[in-house]
Amino acid sequence: MFMIAELPVVDFTQAMNAAGLATVALLGLGGLWVLATRRGEHKITGRNWLAKISYLVFTIVVLVLAVSSFGAIVTEGHMLGYALLAHMAGAGAFVFLLLAIAYFYLPRGTDIPSDNRWWVARWSAWGLVVAGIVTAGTMFLSMLPVLGTQDMLAAIAVHRFSGLLVVVCMVFHFFALCCVRLGLR
Repeated sequence: MFMIAELPVVDFTQAMNAAGLATVALLGLGGLWVLATRRGEHKITGRNWLAKISYLVFTIVVLVLAVSSFGAIVTEGHMLGYALLAHMAGAGAFVFLLLAIAYFYLPRGTDIPSDNRWWVARWSAWGLVVAGIVTAGTMFLSMLPVLGTQDMLAAIAVHRFSGLLVVVCMVFHFFALCCVRLGLR
């Protein structure tokens, strides 16, 4: 039997509130820093239409997954009913589009688009993809008959926190792309 190490018990609602406050504070400080250290105008090479559509749909899917899961967990303590149905419907699109995001937005050698040259864009893209793999992987592992009850509960806890990290990384990546497209970086 596969065993997951014993995880400390952390209240997810408190962690979600702390992550939200930290994200807003860091975005505010980051926005002030970007405005204070603004660079001159530079030519931005755009991505192809498939990358833009993939990113837009991925952003919508992450938003649906976040609202369906975090809303249900805050109000009910767990997911059920239509929230679970919406979450499961969006999960397939998330996994499929995560591959497109990894292909289009992770840097590859020297062929780096200009909207991915800022370190915040690169690192948030890596965080988004790695947290997305962990999020999808924990649920995939939970569907296999290898975990006991306690290990499955631990996998669900990892899934919740890595899903929260996906949302935070998505916010930072969107912020970074907006700063670059506006010519601030």
